[in-house]
Amino acid sequence: MTPSRTAVARGLTVVAVAALLGVLGRYLGRPGYTPARLTLFAALGASAVAGAGGVVAGRSFVAAGAACALLLLGFWQAVLWVYVLPVAALFLVAAVALAVGGDASEPLVG
Repeated sequence: MTPSRTAVARGLTVVAVAALLGVLGRYLGRPGYTPARLTLFAALGASAVAGAGGVVAGRSFVAAGAACALLLLGFWQAVLWVYVLPVAALFLVAAVALAVGGDASEPLVG
């Protein structure tokens, strides 16, 4: 049994969002903690979880919207660009994969 493109996109998205949430949790406790940082990180985390939910549910517009939200919110925290931008790009790729190849029986190779 070969995995489909959508199954691979779903798996990579869930792993990437879990890693992003771990990074956000780690950076939240750094010196200079403010309520503004907590609000920003909560918004980033909520956008990432919503995007992963959109990918898992097969909703390409939710994944694309979450990618846009991550790009806009992540713009203000330059330290997190290296983590936020790949997750946003993965959401965009997954949204395209869902929109183009919504058939779950399509094999990845062969």
